[in-house]
Amino acid sequence: MGGAEPDEHHDASADPPLTVELLADLQAGLLDDDVAARVRQRIRTDPDAQRTLHALNRVRREIAALGSAPPAAHAVRPGNLGRPARVVAALAGLAAAAVAVGLGTAALLRAPAPTPSTPTTAQHITVSRPPPAIPLSDQQILALLDHAPDYGPLADPQRRASCLEGLGYPTSARVLGARPLEVARRPAVLLVVPGTAPGTVAALAVAPTCNSANTGLLADRLVKRP
Repeated sequence: MGGAEPDEHHDASADPPLTVELLADLQAGLLDDDVAARVRQRIRTDPDAQRTLHALNRVRREIAALGSAPPAAHAVRPGNLGRPARVVAALAGLAAAAVAVGLGTAALLRAPAPTPSTPTTAQHITVSRPPPAIPLSDQQILALLDHAPDYGPLADPQRRASCLEGLGYPTSARVLGARPLEVARRPAVLLVVPGTAPGTVAALAVAPTCNSANTGLLADRLVKRP
């Protein structure tokens, strides 16, 4: 479940950059085991790559929720977070409704502020379809650290390890807190793990079927510890 371990003698300078294209291939399970393991290891120390991976998950969620396109993020294949037009181009082959969602979710990929030429559809979807949020306050999330984790559907250690691997964490990463909940009326499991910044924890709401190939990340939040 943990995948191949990176070669300790591997020359890291020979690895390709952590582009959106590469992260989409990782998310879709298209990389070789050894390459995937090295990429996940690099993601854990690269906050920008972690944000990119979360953004790809959001794009996939929007398309999957519409039911008009495959849920795999690889189907979107955005080429550059700073160029949302490429996201729209990649979605051109999908159904018209899926294109509309792609336009809306392009705003999540750091799209520039709307201009007079921005399609009305994109503005409308961005406003009317905000990304799902974890329905707990920061205090409620931190309170989970004082109780034994309730993993719900992810109680099996192997399933949980696979899920953590897909989220870019070591399969042996310590989960500080957990509980089942609903996010946007969808069942989920909230996992609280150490954050990337000192003195923080990351709250990750994933699908009950979370695994290394498809985490089903529904929402996430970085919470400061007191």
